[in-house]
Amino acid sequence: MLGNRIYFGLKPFVPLKLRRAIRRGFALRLRERVRGIWPIMPGSERVPDGWPGWPDGKKFALVLTHDVERQVGLDKCRALLRLEQELGFRSSFNFVPEGSYKVPAQLREELVRNGFEVAVHDLKHDGRLYRSRREFRQRAARINHYLAEWGAVGFRSAFMLRKLDWLHELGIGYDASTFDTDPFEP
Repeated sequence: MLGNRIYFGLKPFVPLKLRRAIRRGFALRLRERVRGIWPIMPGSERVPDGWPGWPDGKKFALVLTHDVERQVGLDKCRALLRLEQELGFRSSFNFVPEGSYKVPAQLREELVRNGFEVAVHDLKHDGRLYRSRREFRQRAARINHYLAEWGAVGFRSAFMLRKLDWLHELGIGYDASTFDTDPFEP
């Protein structure tokens, strides 16, 4: 947690190009360490005991999500909606309610009307949601407001940061802040 505090404290002062270069360096080293176990971790191909299988005899499930973190992403949502519709997909669009852009109600409504999901992606996407329990409770109240206003049931923390036991304070149906086999997330 200390590393995250330092990173997110310094982040506003480090140019984006330099941050990306540093992350790229870490990712390249990590990729060498996880060669052979990612993206499919050995053992994950086995069916869990007692699992009845996918509905209608399907062999797998695909979950598509989009974290819309900046205006440039928001500007591409409708084009992505149309592309996915053409291909027969439906996904979840995770929006930052108090981020650097305003989430238009018309866009949220259009997504839902067309079978897509709208979810909440943190509150401000600033890496500070879990800094303290007190701050989390304050932000959780605002997150719950957006969940209710948007009719959303899904949540994902920014940067995949998490304190899973705190999430019980959110009025959510599910959390998508953790992945079983992704070594590239915290």
